Amino acid sequence: MIKRIKPLIFITCLCIASTYGQSYSSSFEEGIFETYKKDSIHYNFFESMFAIDSLANNSTVLSYQERVTALIKTFPEKESKEKKEQKRIKFIYDKLHDAFFKKYNLNAYFNNLFEDGTYNCVTASALYAYVFDELNIPYHVKETPSHVFLIAYPKTYKIYLETTVPGEYGFIIPKEDEVKKIIDELISYKLITEEEVVAKGGFMKFYEDFYYGNEFIDKSALIGMQYYNQGLSYLDTEEDDKAINSLNKAKVFFSSPLIKPIIKSIMFDRVNHLEFNTLEDIEYLLELIAIANYPDDYSLGNVESSLYKIIEHDDNDKEFIEAAIEKFKTIQNEKVRNTALEFLYEYLAKQAGTDENLDEALKYSNYILELNPNSKMAQKIIEYVCFKKVALSAFNIEALKEFEENCKTYPFLKENKRYYIALSHLYGSISLNSFKNKDIEVGHKYLQKLEEVLDHNEVLNEVSKMLLSELYVKAGNYYYYKDQYQPAYDIYSKGLSYLPNDSDLTKRAQWSKEEL
Repeated sequence: MIKRIKPLIFITCLCIASTYGQSYSSSFEEGIFETYKKDSIHYNFFESMFAIDSLANNSTVLSYQERVTALIKTFPEKESKEKKEQKRIKFIYDKLHDAFFKKYNLNAYFNNLFEDGTYNCVTASALYAYVFDELNIPYHVKETPSHVFLIAYPKTYKIYLETTVPGEYGFIIPKEDEVKKIIDELISYKLITEEEVVAKGGFMKFYEDFYYGNEFIDKSALIGMQYYNQGLSYLDTEEDDKAINSLNKAKVFFSSPLIKPIIKSIMFDRVNHLEFNTLEDIEYLLELIAIANYPDDYSLGNVESSLYKIIEHDDNDKEFIEAAIEKFKTIQNEKVRNTALEFLYEYLAKQAGTDENLDEALKYSNYILELNPNSKMAQKIIEYVCFKKVALSAFNIEALKEFEENCKTYPFLKENKRYYIALSHLYGSISLNSFKNKDIEVGHKYLQKLEEVLDHNEVLNEVSKMLLSELYVKAGNYYYYKDQYQPAYDIYSKGLSYLPNDSDLTKRAQWSKEEL
């Protein structure tokens, strides 16, 4: 029975719990799992039933197996007649029961059978299954919501074998209110309808029919059932990490539809306890995202609530967040994955920009645009970076080329007024330095470019008055001191069209005019 199922509700943010990765109580147990995962057909069933015992080893298991083998050797050979074979099955059943089953206990495990004779329907069924395999007796393992048992010769004699004392079970059925939560979840996922539940005679009847029907299960499920029951025991004592670890192990062998809702319930319940300052916490979150259903179980807002914890924790630096990003890249759901990555890249881009690490800010912003080409935040950061690069530059040809390349890469830069302001300062500075260096051709080239920008865009008030004054004085002086008064006057006058109150330009324009 699921004695404690927490409601499947997202409270404030999304998280995950799986004991930070599956752990094993012994190398023996780990070996069992590795072997089964490699080959779930050809594995040692008897040995695998002991995986849950932290003290088990190959030597101990072999000694227990020899006890069973010794008893098997005393059993009569298969009978050809139905009644005699049924009698033989009854004989084998009684002999095994008398030899190993001493006391029923709901929380018994397979090793308890051999240590003190304690058993339940799971461990008893496992022993019968092993013996029947050894004797080539066909059987089915049958599961109900609260019990597991065997049917020998399921296609012919249909011999029902009750492995426990009447009224005692190795499985535990959920309480009615907890079963109702499970059925309500199925309805919310649109796997069933309310009408179907009513037609079956209510949620309890529907629960039994929906989950168990007339199918039989593989004997390997008995291995998982032990972990399932162990997980529920841990859940009762509020050892949630251990409960999830056991339930995750149960899933390897036992595909019960109850395991996933129980694990999700525990994970959602402990969401507020994670600080998200370790990669284990991140993996915790990723496992819940993997097991939960978007958008039925959680929203993107829930994901972002956990992401806020990551970026706001004082311990988490850039390297940690970059490592977290690599883990978030493994999320299968594209929408959830991109939301998480964009959120974290945006944070890193903002931080890099604030710290004047402009190339890094640009790098992270590019990552954002790959995820979301329409990201306004990425565009704002890129605008800040590109214009800041101009402001910090030497305002030379190299700076202009870099700016022009950025404008090709990010066409939206040209939609910003600062684009023309940046060009004005670049053109003006290049022109001024060219005139200073007597490179008159280049000086005129960029002076004309500057004037084209100033004459066709309302940015004059944003351009350095000192730069304009010095530029037009320097350019005009080149011609004035060569006694070329008309071009000198024209240049001084053009400068005065931008700076009508500039005393130096006014004076020089007057001088050149007087020389005409």
